Amino acid sequence: MVVVSVYKRGKVWGVAIGHGRDPRTGRPARLTWTFDTEAAARDFERRKKEELRRLKEQHVRPSVIRLADYLPDWLRRKENEGLAPRTIADYAWCIKKLILPTLGAEPLADLSPSKIQAWQDALAPTRDCHGATIAAKAHRVLRAALSDAERLGMIARNPAKVARPAQRRPNRRPGFTLAEAQALLTAAEGERLEPLIGFILHSGLRVAEALGLRWRDVDFAHGTISVRQDMVYVQGRMVASRPKTPRSARTFTPLPQAMEHLQRQKAQQAEERLRAGENWRDLDLVFAAQDGGPLNTANVDYVFRRVRQRAGVRPLPLYSMRHATASILLGAGVPVAVAAKMLGHTVDLFCETYADLLVEATREAAERAGAFWEANRPKPEEPTNPASAAPIRAGRKRKTVG
Repeated sequence: MVVVSVYKRGKVWGVAIGHGRDPRTGRPARLTWTFDTEAAARDFERRKKEELRRLKEQHVRPSVIRLADYLPDWLRRKENEGLAPRTIADYAWCIKKLILPTLGAEPLADLSPSKIQAWQDALAPTRDCHGATIAAKAHRVLRAALSDAERLGMIARNPAKVARPAQRRPNRRPGFTLAEAQALLTAAEGERLEPLIGFILHSGLRVAEALGLRWRDVDFAHGTISVRQDMVYVQGRMVASRPKTPRSARTFTPLPQAMEHLQRQKAQQAEERLRAGENWRDLDLVFAAQDGGPLNTANVDYVFRRVRQRAGVRPLPLYSMRHATASILLGAGVPVAVAAKMLGHTVDLFCETYADLLVEATREAAERAGAFWEANRPKPEEPTNPASAAPIRAGRKRKTVG
C-alpha cells in the first residue's frame, strides 16, 4: 500500500511516500521531499496523489499497459522532479531510438529478464548505438523506469535487474597530441574564439563546462575557476544545466596560461558589449555570443573545423583537446589523483580514458625510481683487516712421525 503524507520538521515542510517495507532490511521504505512552505508541500502532495490514482486505475488491467504507454508518462514525472534538461534529453533519445523500437509493444506484465537480455544482446553489436557502451546506457534507463513501476505496484518485480547489461568497453577516445595542440593554437590566431580554444587546452574543461562558465566563477586574485554549470544544446536551444557528474562540479587552479586567455576574453567582451549597447544580454557568461547570449555549439564546431583545417591536424572534435591537457599534466609529473580532479574524473576513469598516456608516465616514473635506488643503495662494507678476513680452510691435522 502506498501512502502520501505531509509533515513539518523545524522550519521546513516535507512530503513522504511510504510503500511498504524494504525486503532487504525489513524497515519501512519511503521517499521524501522537502519544501520551504506548507503551500508548496500541499501542492506536491495533491499532484502525487493524482498521479498515484491514475496509475492505480491503469493497474486494474496491467496486461494492457504497454511499455510505449508507460515510458512517456515516466519521463514527464522525471522532468517534474527536476532532472537536468540534458539528462531528460538523453533519456528521451534512448527511449525513442533504442527501447521502443524493440520493446515498445510489450505489456509491462509480460516483460521478462529473458526478453530484456535478448534485447541487450541484439543491441550491443549494432553500429547505430555505438556498441556496448550505449546499449548499457539504454539498459540503465529501462531499469530506472521499471524500478519506479515496481515501487508503484504496477509490476511484481523489475526484470531489468536480473538481465545483465551489455559489457561496457574501455572509453579510450583518440585525442590531440601536444604538437597538434600547438598547431591548433597557432591556426586559431585572429579568430574570435581563439581565447576559448586556448582556455580549453590549458584548463582541461569540457566544451559544455567552458560555455557555461560565468565571470562570477572566475577568481583572478587566487587564480582559480569553479565549474558550477554546463551550457548544453537541448531541443533546439542552449540551456544551462547541472555539471555532468557530481565530481564534475569542482574548484581548481588551471595552468597560468588559462587565466591569460580569460584576461584576453574579458577585454574582447568589453568591446563587444559597448558595440551591442542596449541589445546586450547580461548573462554573465565568459564565452558568449556577440550579444551576450549563449554560444551555440554548432557555431563553435564550425569555427573549430575551420581552424583544424588550417592546422592540418586530424579531424577530431574540440573536446579532444582534453587529451593534450592530460599530456601536459602527466608530462609535468602531476600526480594522477590531482590530474583527475582537474579534469573532473575519478582516478579509475582517468586511468581508463588516458591509458596510452600513462604508459609513458609509468616508464618515466620507473626510470626515476631506478635512479633513486641506485643513488641510495647501501654499499657493501670493505674489511678493515684484510689478513683477518682471509678465508679459513677446514682440513684434517697431519700426523707427524719421528
